[in-house]
Amino acid sequence: MEKAKIGFLPLSWDAWDHFGWSEVMRDRSVAALEKIPGVEWVVPSKEMTGNGCVQNWPQAEMAAKLYKEHDIRALVVGNMNFGMETALGIVLNAMPKDLPLLHFTCKADTFKESGVRSSDTWCGAFMANAAIKRRGWNYIHINSCWPEDEAFLNKVESFVRCVNAIDHFRGARIGQMGPRPMLFESQPFNEQLMEKKFSQLIVPVDMGTIFSRLDSIKEDDPRVIEIAKEIHAGANCSACTECGINTIARFEVTLEELYKEHGMDCMGAMCWSALQERYGIAACSTFGRLNDKKILTACEMDTYGALTMLAMFHAALGEETPNFIDFTELHPTDPNAWLAWHCGAAAPSLCMEGAKKDLIENAQLKQWSDSAYGVLQFKLKPGKATFARLVEYDGEFTMFIGTGEVTDMEPATTGTYGWVKVNSVDDWETKMIDAGVTHHGVMIYDSKVADALEMFCKFMGIRVVRAD
Repeated sequence: MEKAKIGFLPLSWDAWDHFGWSEVMRDRSVAALEKIPGVEWVVPSKEMTGNGCVQNWPQAEMAAKLYKEHDIRALVVGNMNFGMETALGIVLNAMPKDLPLLHFTCKADTFKESGVRSSDTWCGAFMANAAIKRRGWNYIHINSCWPEDEAFLNKVESFVRCVNAIDHFRGARIGQMGPRPMLFESQPFNEQLMEKKFSQLIVPVDMGTIFSRLDSIKEDDPRVIEIAKEIHAGANCSACTECGINTIARFEVTLEELYKEHGMDCMGAMCWSALQERYGIAACSTFGRLNDKKILTACEMDTYGALTMLAMFHAALGEETPNFIDFTELHPTDPNAWLAWHCGAAAPSLCMEGAKKDLIENAQLKQWSDSAYGVLQFKLKPGKATFARLVEYDGEFTMFIGTGEVTDMEPATTGTYGWVKVNSVDDWETKMIDAGVTHHGVMIYDSKVADALEMFCKFMGIRVVRAD
């Protein structure tokens, strides 16, 4: 599991620290935060500050130094009591403004019989938030809570996942493996805007380079032999020739080599028609196998599709395999089900238990060749999932996000597919049209990714359109 390194800043002010309440809440907060997966917390120690809270200027300077030494990727600020806003200001002034920030406020216990209050935390929360706003931070606030509250823990977990996605999305290298298909114009991308907004780098690799590398890989290369064995072991391959399977294996080695050589984080790859014209194979099953290896690959040279995969994969902490799909068709009888399909590019790990997997030809691609071996056909496993698509129009990025459940239902079809049940197909279509979603999307079997993606978009300056 991937882990993000995040700082926790427990704020206190000793003048308001009646009955040692801030230390109690600091310890409860740390204990609760440590239960959240996918994070390594960096927290001021009690040796550093006396009670583990930051409550004056020198302690704030020490905390800022601690966070810098550990190169934290985000900061969580918590008011344990009233807190000292100037101490918070010292820490924020030392941090980069694009650091993801979350603020929360602990609730306090009841009034004492003497009328003395334990913290005045709610009052301090407004001062802390004003200090954050004055400095121009983009941040998330969680309303007053106990650190053990489920709503608090869920929100922080979404933040952790969001931070992990941001950390991998910013500065990413995206492979452009060949051109987009001539007959599709729905895969444009704005390279200059990606560089400016996300500090990303496009890595173009032309088809000549890809084919030259493929031709240089020998048929008896041990890597090729091993991949061919895995292909045979994982599916019924009776519809394909041994020569075709060997070429498919060499194509996989080619893409994996180029991906790693150039330090790519994801890639969009050409899959028709040059591959059929030259080699008589389809790329579909290769892309699925690469995704199972965490080599994130989108079909039809879809750069924004690859970026959607990248964000979703890391929002799932690298634990689930994304699936590049078409938003394909509505169910013939169920008004709130739609077909998540592609020609055969789903990762083998996403196959429904007990369903057969067949490696066949792509009939659609045979218009350019006598053969098109390489489609892995099966039904997707059932389960709750997040669906998303990043698009850009006129310099504005938008992310459509939806949640639904893949269900085992008829009718059957070709390729890799699953019927998705949602609350309202009509609502989905309205919002997808509003967002400008193209026919391609990405799904991942993790419904928690949806909330994390929404946070991710807030910090990355991406408009969100959401459906359930």
